[in-house]
Amino acid sequence: MKILSTLGCAAVVAATGATAVLAEYPEKPIEVIVPFGAGSNSDTSGRLLINAMRKAMGADLVPINVDGAGGTIGIAQMARSKPDGYRIGYAPIATVTVQPNLRPLPYDNTSLAPVCMVANNPTAISVAPDSPYNSVQDLIDAAKSGEQIIAVGGAPGSMPHITQAALANAYGVTFTYLPAGGGGKAATALLGGEATLAADAAAMVSQYDLKPLAIASAERTEMLPDVPTLTELGHDVSLSVWFGLFAPKDTPEEILDQLSSACGQAVEDPEFVKGMTAANYTLQYLDRTTFAQFYEEEYARSRDLLPTIGVAVKD
Repeated sequence: MKILSTLGCAAVVAATGATAVLAEYPEKPIEVIVPFGAGSNSDTSGRLLINAMRKAMGADLVPINVDGAGGTIGIAQMARSKPDGYRIGYAPIATVTVQPNLRPLPYDNTSLAPVCMVANNPTAISVAPDSPYNSVQDLIDAAKSGEQIIAVGGAPGSMPHITQAALANAYGVTFTYLPAGGGGKAATALLGGEATLAADAAAMVSQYDLKPLAIASAERTEMLPDVPTLTELGHDVSLSVWFGLFAPKDTPEEILDQLSSACGQAVEDPEFVKGMTAANYTLQYLDRTTFAQFYEEEYARSRDLLPTIGVAVKD
């Protein structure tokens, strides 16, 4: 009996110690990998979220930009990290749903623990403000007449790449794709005349003063109420760019809950709302349980979508 009692006490002490360790989280700065460079959509919205979560958690969250390969380098680093809540990642849809379906990567949907989703924006077909093209039909007519129409965006497999491919496929034309980078890099190429169109998050329109021609959505968006949808134009192309927070798999449930709760508080922070609204992001918060289900559905949807626009998926 004495031995059993000793073992029982040891078990209680061990369990109490484990709980105490979790209760003290976070004891040190939390690194948040943003897998794109400064000025990108991920960087802009990610830093707003990080600032708001600092206040919600009373902790130091440190943004770390790890650019390259459509965001896969940074998210791979995060996925391989120790699952202790001290290195997490903020990523857009394509990095965590499209890219892992295209080619073998150090991560896939089984490697990540969804924490929360914070924004969900339709993609917009946009051109430079001085572009001679004033409608999607103008672009299509030019492509059919033999003009080279160059679409710009992030790496192959990014949402801009997928959206422009879906647009071209819907109209039976071919665009030349220029993987110049997302956000600011794509806008620079577009405004500098290196590219003809961008098919990225609608928030880019106001950020870089672009001319929007259409929204890849079933319904018009409040941020661009006068811009027609591709559905209105007769083509069922509906694609959006959402952003979410992830942790490595096997991160303790208690830590995931704490991060998800802080994320929920952050999206209601007045400064976060003001910053995201000013940048034309459509806020949509999903807690970790709802986001996990949504993420699995989006992962499967991406795998089904790619072959329909001529993009091969990995075996």
